[in-house]
Amino acid sequence: MTRKIFYLLFLLTGCATAPKLWVSNVNDNTGANNSICYYALPLSKFAVTVTLKQEIYIPGPYFMYAKKYLGISDVITHSYEYWSITDINITHYSEADPDYLYNVTGNTSSLFNKKIEELCQSNLILLPANFATEKIFSNTTGTINREDTIFTDLSIKRNFEIKKGASVSEVLPDSSYINPASSKTELKTIEQKAEEAANFIIKIRKRRFKLIAGQYDFMPDGEALGKAVEELNRTEKAYLSLFAGKTIISTWIRTFHFIPKDNMQNKKDILFRFNENSGILSENTPGGKPFIVEAEDMNITKGLEQNNNNPEFIHNKIYYRVPDQAILRCYLGEQMIKEAKYPVFQFGTIVSVQLPVE
Repeated sequence: MTRKIFYLLFLLTGCATAPKLWVSNVNDNTGANNSICYYALPLSKFAVTVTLKQEIYIPGPYFMYAKKYLGISDVITHSYEYWSITDINITHYSEADPDYLYNVTGNTSSLFNKKIEELCQSNLILLPANFATEKIFSNTTGTINREDTIFTDLSIKRNFEIKKGASVSEVLPDSSYINPASSKTELKTIEQKAEEAANFIIKIRKRRFKLIAGQYDFMPDGEALGKAVEELNRTEKAYLSLFAGKTIISTWIRTFHFIPKDNMQNKKDILFRFNENSGILSENTPGGKPFIVEAEDMNITKGLEQNNNNPEFIHNKIYYRVPDQAILRCYLGEQMIKEAKYPVFQFGTIVSVQLPVE
């Protein structure tokens, strides 16, 4: 489709016997208004996609009795969060460089059409239809189910206990009527509830052992046995969390954009700051380690440099830029955690191709 539009554009302009073309940068404001076409040199950009894991630790209501009733010592004793970076993905893409937007004036030729098409297919220049590209990058927020953060199944028994008192007469001393023994209810203490929950866990373990060992008179078999053991495991895990606590894990994805700057051997940018207790912070927020991206120019194409002291309008020449190789490194504080090589156009060298007169 791009090829058809391109040929139609130049067929409409016609061909001269001795075609002459001039190329100028539109930022110079010196080009003629009757431009045949525009093209731009590519600008390399990078999207750094960071995947993070958020771990939320919630203590159980009976954590202080875990050692006493279950012999568990390594339990969560206070609420806190822990963040970690699990993956870094670097995506390279190109857009039109606003400092290198050219217009072409004069008469076209088949050689010009062919060369422009070759440079476009090689991604060394961009036609107007490709000045801006559509890119979709992931940015997702971790989701936490509120029901997972609370403890509702605290016991299989009632929350109170009934204490019986002595018989008390509510009539005259000489009366023969006596009330039955009075009773009152008292809420159970946290330790009493913890003891009941611990006893229930032990009971579950006994039942599971008997099932697996085949000690019941009537034994489920096959899939039914598996389902029964699975349900006992689920119930035990739920009650153990009352002592050991809960760990809730969610995934976050954030994308940051980085544009290497030319004319600098080493360029470092702080994309954000990272804190193990808070996750991603803005680059200006104090605290946390800086997440740094560095682009190092390898200077491979410097031998292609030409004398660019040319006239404002270049006769039958087309300018393009050969990208240079660059090493991109990602640092978290002083630790390098990612390294890759990419072509970077703005680190490259601008060259020209001379079109012969047909």
